[in-house]
Amino acid sequence: MHANSGDTVTLTAGFAEALRSAVSANEGYRMAQSYEAAAMTGVSVAISTRRPQLGINGTVGAMREGDPVSKTTTGAAGDITLSQLVYDGGATGGAINRATAVALAAQADRLDRGNTVALEAARAWVDYWMASERLTLLKLKTGDLGDLMEQMDRMAANGMLDRAAVDNARRQYLNIQLERTSLEAARAEAAVRFERYFRQAPDKVTRPSELVSLQMARARLADWNSAPVLKRTVAELFAAQGAAEEARSAFRPKVSLQAGVMSPMDQDDTTDVSAGLRVQYVFGDGGRRKSQLEAAEKRVEALEAELTDAQRIAKAETESAMVRLESLERSMPLVVQKISLTKSEAETARSQIATGQANLQQLISAEIENYRACDQQIQMHAEQIVLLMTIAGRTGYLTEVIGLKL
Repeated sequence: MHANSGDTVTLTAGFAEALRSAVSANEGYRMAQSYEAAAMTGVSVAISTRRPQLGINGTVGAMREGDPVSKTTTGAAGDITLSQLVYDGGATGGAINRATAVALAAQADRLDRGNTVALEAARAWVDYWMASERLTLLKLKTGDLGDLMEQMDRMAANGMLDRAAVDNARRQYLNIQLERTSLEAARAEAAVRFERYFRQAPDKVTRPSELVSLQMARARLADWNSAPVLKRTVAELFAAQGAAEEARSAFRPKVSLQAGVMSPMDQDDTTDVSAGLRVQYVFGDGGRRKSQLEAAEKRVEALEAELTDAQRIAKAETESAMVRLESLERSMPLVVQKISLTKSEAETARSQIATGQANLQQLISAEIENYRACDQQIQMHAEQIVLLMTIAGRTGYLTEVIGLKL
């Protein structure tokens, strides 16, 4: 599926379909597709050097011969030359290797962009959903807390409740109210990113489906070295090695078979035919070849170091994501228990207020603890989804998960 840059992305078809169309419509991804197509053409150009080369030259005009003949001849002359490369010191092989590596690098760059766009679009969706869910929860809980705070204020005014207890409860209540501002800002920021990738403002964004399971993520963890970003760096290294081989070939002779036919301008002259080996070699160029070779070899060294660093980063990113995922897996059942316990505590405190076994401060504290636990659960669910998709994206698996044909 290829969307035009002005197209909106369909959200109603589901999370995976929305991500797929978001990637297809992304300008950066489509640009990478064009670069890949151009690089593939470059391979054919490099290979063509090994095939026979046919050239035709023509001249129309006049030719004047000097003394003692002093003759001017007008007319047309032409020549046809056919050549076949025999040996060039590895220049053509290096050029073909470089062009092939450049094409592979362009392909890896497209894969990397596709996975990156899918991951960033997913993050925008998850972040907007999470902020919306947390705001809904906050509004729900603070509505009940507001009523309880009014009761505490009346009781404190009548001397039925200690003012210090009211102030403590009020402080906890205000802390929650302050969170509303930061959550609204987070949702607005996520909405901007959402519109960037999905070409429309978010309305009611549903909870993102879990496209990647923990089992899938574990299976892909060992494939960190297949990440598109690493494939691109490897291809760039191969391209640099091909360029270095081209630079070395400049110190070697170039040999080709050449045959030609030259017609004279003067009709009285005979047509010349030539055939044989042509040898070319440069003895001196002011140090140009040496400088080009040194530059090419330094680029190879730089890319080797870059590849080593990129491998370490890729491995560390995927392993740290898995460590965090496993921690979440152990923690989430505990949060469920905490929600159940705090809900029970709040219900118990509410029922015991009438008998004097509990007070409003205890009830408010229990309600706030329950709110905190529910809020933590929403954040953990969102983080789990993002971490799973991060592992898939970093290993080049995410585009496959959303069904994007590459």
